[in-house]
Amino acid sequence: SLSHIGITHRKPQGEQLDQANPVRNDETGLWQCPFCLKNDFPELSEVWNHFDAGSCPGQATGIRLRLDNGISGYIPIKKLSDKHVTNPEERVGIGQMINCRITKIDVERFSIDCTSKSSDLADKDHMFRPTKDPYYDQESEDLDIKTEMDARKNKQRQTYIKRVIVHHSFYNISFGEAERRMVTMDQGEVIIRPSSKGSDHLTITWKVCDNIY
Repeated sequence: SLSHIGITHRKPQGEQLDQANPVRNDETGLWQCPFCLKNDFPELSEVWNHFDAGSCPGQATGIRLRLDNGISGYIPIKKLSDKHVTNPEERVGIGQMINCRITKIDVERFSIDCTSKSSDLADKDHMFRPTKDPYYDQESEDLDIKTEMDARKNKQRQTYIKRVIVHHSFYNISFGEAERRMVTMDQGEVIIRPSSKGSDHLTITWKVCDNIY
């Protein structure tokens, strides 16, 4: 993660200024600069004064970052998000920590270029990982990942058989649910519940004291 310290802009030049097309917001009646997107000009003439005075910073081109060790970083606006971004201020604030992936290291300038696009962070296309051996068994890896995910899902499912038992301390609940219920119970109280070992077993959860069962 890097800290956002500022936004970079590109000032509009001669021909760009001549062809500028300020936009009026019909709801507010105010005018917007087409470059820096400042949108609180009461009159069209004030937008042109904004250009003539050189106070327009121009279109946002990216954001400046800083690592904890002081090295500076940069994210071009097109690498900020998978979605189209025109105004970085709407997505990140000064001082905000941003998860990035380094795309380039400039040793001479002690700086880095980064991307914060979700697709790049996930790296589904393996653009940032070392190239795999041509004989690497990708199918086996995919199968192992699927098997592991299926095992996790099965583990999260109910691992006990519901029982029909009439007793004031018996509940058809898991250990996690028993723990949550124990929070409001008195010291020494117990919960009898089904066991994951089978239908011929029961488990007792006993409240020794707060947070100890």
